[in-house]
Parts: sequence; C-alpha cells; structure tokens
Amino acid sequence: MSTAPQKSSPRNPPVVVGLLRASGETIEGPRPCDWFDAFVDDRGDLVVLLLDAPSGIDSFDGLVATIAYETHAALRRCMPLHAVVSGLQVQLAAQPGLEVGVLILRLSQQDAKVELLNAGMPALASADPGGGLQLYPALSGPVGRRVGEAHPYELLPLLWDGTWLALSDGMLNGSRESAAVSVLCAKIELGSRGPELSRSTREELYDAFQGLLPSARFLRDDATGVVVSVCPGARFQSGIERGSGATAKTIVSSRPEQ
Repeated sequence: MSTAPQKSSPRNPPVVVGLLRASGETIEGPRPCDWFDAFVDDRGDLVVLLLDAPSGIDSFDGLVATIAYETHAALRRCMPLHAVVSGLQVQLAAQPGLEVGVLILRLSQQDAKVELLNAGMPALASADPGGGLQLYPALSGPVGRRVGEAHPYELLPLLWDGTWLALSDGMLNGSRESAAVSVLCAKIELGSRGPELSRSTREELYDAFQGLLPSARFLRDDATGVVVSVCPGARFQSGIERGSGATAKTIVSSRPEQ
C-alpha cells in the first residue's frame, strides 16, 4: 500500500528544478489545519500544493493526509487542474460538511507558463525585482463548500526574475483579504528578498516567517508560506500566445467541455 505524504513537506527544501527554486514552512498551531508540498511532476514542471482544512476537525492527520495523497498523486501525473479538482470533490463528498481551501501553482519552464488555482485561499502574490506586485485572489470558495461549484483556474505567462508567495490564512492572522497579503509582502520585501527566501532552509524560513506574525495572532491556525522564484539570467518568450485583443491571463473553467 502506498504511504500518504506527511503533513508538511518537502523534507529538505529548497526544491530546485532548472531555473526554479521553491521552499516553504509551516509554523504549527495547537490544532493542525495546513498541508503543503513543492515537488516536480512527471513532465518536469514545478508544482506547489497548499491545503487548508478547518482547524480542530477529527482525525486531521489521517483524513487530510488521504486527501493530500490523492491530490498530490494526480498532480504528479500531470492531470489537468479541472480533473484534479473533480477528484478532490469526489473525496470530500464522502465527508459531509468538510471543506478545504486549495491553492495549486504549476510552473512550466518548457512552455514558459503558469497554471494557478485558488479556491478559498488568500491571494497568491507575484512580485518582480522592480517592486511590482500582482495579487491573484480566490476565484471560488473552498472545495466542498457547495456541491457542484465550479473552480476556475488561471493561465499566466511565466515571468523570469519573478517571485511567487503562497500563504495560508494563518500567516495573516485569520484574514483572507488581499490588503493583508500586500502588507505582508511589503514587510517581507518579496520583490528583492524573494530569491533568497526561495533558497532558504525550513529553519531559515521559520525564523523569517515568525518575525512577521503578530504576537497576538490566531493560535488556532497553522501559518504556512511557500516561496517560489525564477533564477535571473535567462529570458524566454512565454508559451502563451497573445492574439488580437487577448489578455495576459486566461480564466479557465474547472469543468471539462462536454
């Protein structure tokens, strides 16, 4: 029988694949609620998976580890995001009342593109060394909250020299507001320090994140942050072609076309 991944991984960050670096850490609360991993899929793309379940649920480790294992395995096999979410919805259907915030970031160097799914999580941040900051808030609620809810994802160009930051709401004292994400990015100096943070060990990230948390934060929540950066020194054209009138990002339904 396959063994489910542990609650918090990767074991020895940073993860390095080509020009990409990723590292993450969870500052655990008294009641667990977060699970994350950063890994390379069978195609060679870097994938970040962050789950946030309600704190205090019974059998957290076994239940969330099972959900995480199935979702992780689907992503490792390079399944389309709509299929990954559909599989997660099937799992949660057997747990009435349980909902899970999901953030998936899949970065392809081969195609110079990023796939992003944010369901019920704080906004994902993307920063550049010049100080620019883009936020990508959730396009849907947590998976499992409403039966049959569509969970769209976004398709973006991969920006060289850019840094991504994925957070659970525990890093924001329980908030999911985009303004809170912007404030934290400023405190952490994401644009300038992002590459350094993405190369950090878990211990180094723990220290960096601990200094950002308010002393009176929500103790019931885990606080998780995952940093991904693209090494400077290379420039490629995005695999996303811009046609006449096209925008830089594409919203894709989580439901496959009939």
